[in-house]
Order: sequence, then structure tokens, then C-alpha cells
Amino acid sequence: MSQELQSSLILEIQKRFPKLHGSGIDLKSLVSENLLSPYRVELPHSVLKSAQDFIAQVFALRESDSYQQSVAKDFQQRHLIDPGNKSICMSYDFHLNEDQQLKLIEINTNASFLALADLMYKTRAIPQPVLGFEIDELKENILMELDLFGQSNLRPEIAIVDEKPSEQRLYVEFLIYQQMMIEWGFPTSIKDVTEISGLEDFIYNRSTDFYFEHSQSQKLKDCFLNKKICFSPNPCEYFYLADKERMIEWSRSSSFDSIRPFLGHSEEVTAASADQLWTERKKFFFKPLRSHGAKQSFRGSSISRKAFDEIVGQGFIAQEFLPAPELKFENFAYKYDLRFYAYRGRLQSVVARLYQGQVTNLRTPGGGFAPVIFK
Repeated sequence: MSQELQSSLILEIQKRFPKLHGSGIDLKSLVSENLLSPYRVELPHSVLKSAQDFIAQVFALRESDSYQQSVAKDFQQRHLIDPGNKSICMSYDFHLNEDQQLKLIEINTNASFLALADLMYKTRAIPQPVLGFEIDELKENILMELDLFGQSNLRPEIAIVDEKPSEQRLYVEFLIYQQMMIEWGFPTSIKDVTEISGLEDFIYNRSTDFYFEHSQSQKLKDCFLNKKICFSPNPCEYFYLADKERMIEWSRSSSFDSIRPFLGHSEEVTAASADQLWTERKKFFFKPLRSHGAKQSFRGSSISRKAFDEIVGQGFIAQEFLPAPELKFENFAYKYDLRFYAYRGRLQSVVARLYQGQVTNLRTPGGGFAPVIFK
């Protein structure tokens, strides 16, 4: 990101949130140099329509009794509850193939950058890609979450929670959300997962301990299972939509034919499937079932036999390799993926992530988050 673009974003943040500007926080140190790309991605309007249709279908699927019954055994084995509410700020991440068909990479219940995307579009003077969406819609989403949870509250006490939040790469977005929520009349703090009091009404959960399995998440787990606090996102929503085991089930069952065109083949890496998967490894991308980002991910064409043997039976998914599309800007080629934000089946915003190399990393000069224009 050029210094000019970085400065423009910081100025937009300062203008929008004067209290944050006056807090003495060094915003420049919190806005990564390659956070925003200077480029924009232009796509046919049919891609937007396709994403809207897919997201609506998947949410309808998630809500159906037949779907919930089909995964009920696994749900019970995980000792989960359904708290009633869903997930704010979630995303559906895709690649686009040569036929302009969206191919799902993953569903992300705690996706970053929705608030920053709003500022990015304003900084670039580019209209929001989804007609009718404004970031203040998030206020109504939170109130809806509380209503679905069964604890309607027009002035909820909110905590934005993550592991060591001030050390997260997008901590600046936590600060932005905090200021937005305070402006809406919601007392809001930013807390480590170990710091919650149990008296909060609503937790915007950015922890990547998706099932609250780690020791430091014990209080989160207790509050979730006892319905003391409304968590959004929460382990139930992660289970139904974002756990990669669902992609395996969607890939192999005829019950999901309506969304099949958006999916590649997926299967778990087990001792029974290992020999076949090794033979066909170049067709796949290997990643942990419950990872985030690109942690411990391997491209099949470059994985060693030793590394492959080490992941067999260790909770890894073999996902059909769906190459990222490429665009050229100023004689430089960039790969990109598309992130579609949604709440309860409603598409809200879209961004592209430009990068070079194997995975998105926000380290590529000229790469980073980019606006998307549908024509």
C-alpha cells in the first residue's frame, strides 16, 4: 500500500472516529503497509448475483430440520447447544474459475475487515458493492442476535474478544468496532479471552478457538453452554457452516446437489484414503479441518512424502485444488480471492484480496484488500 493510500485511510478513520483520533493511539503503526491494494477488481454483475443465491441457499440449508438432523450425532458428540442466534460479520470466501463460476474455498464465521471495508470504499470514493448496505446495519444485526438469543436488550454491554487482541494484525479494526458500538449506545470494551467477567450481554467473538477447547477459553465455554452471554459468532454456527467437515459432507452427499456447482471435492485424510490421495496429491490442497488462515496448509504438488505421512489421521482435509484467478496491473500479476460478507443469508459487502505466492498474506507490495466493482 502506498503511503498516500495508507494516509488516506488513516484520515478517514480520524474523521469518522474523532475520539479515537484524540486518544493518542498511533494509527499509522496499526495500519499495515500492505493492508490495502491500490487496485480494484472489476467483475460481471452475474458473479454478485451468483454469490447472493449461494449464500441464501446455504443459510436456508443451515436452518432446515433435515440438515440439522443429518449432523445431529456429531453435534451431540461435541456437547454443543444451539443458542438461537447466528453470526455477525461472517464471510463466504471464493475463487473464480475460467467460466466465471464461484468456487467455495471456505466459510468463515469470524471474518475480519468488514468495518475496514466500509472505510476503504469511502476512502476510494467507490460505492458499496451491495446496494442498500451501510455499516450501521451491524447495530440492527446485534439487536437481532440478542432477540434470537432470547435476551432483547436495547443497550447491551459488549465485549470484543480475542486472544491477546492488542497483538492481532487487525487490532485497529477492534478499535473501530469499539467506537462504532459506543456511538450506538452500547458500552463496549476490548478484552482478552481470559478477561471476560461473565456479566457481559453480548460478545463479538474473534477468537479462533472455534469450539472453546483451549484451557484459556474455559470461561467462554461455560458462559456459552449456560447461555449467560450471547456470543456472535459462536461454536454452534461454526459447526453448522464453517467446520470443514461440513464441506466433506456437502461434497459427497446427493442431498446437497443444489450447492454442488460451487464446491470442489473434499475428503478427510485418513489411513484408508492415504494411498489414493498421495497418488492424486497434485489435485489437492491439504489443510487442517479447523485451521484459520493458511496455517499448516500444503499444496499437493509440493508436499513431501514425510510431511504427507505426518498429516495422515491428524484431522486434515484434502480439498480439490481450485486455482486462484489472476489479474495484471502495471505488468505485475496478482492472484486474488473474493470475500462476501453476510448475515443470516443476506449479502452485505464484498472485497477482494490480492496477493502473490501461495496464499493471501497481506505482505505483497501492491497486494492487500481491494474494492470490487460489479458491472
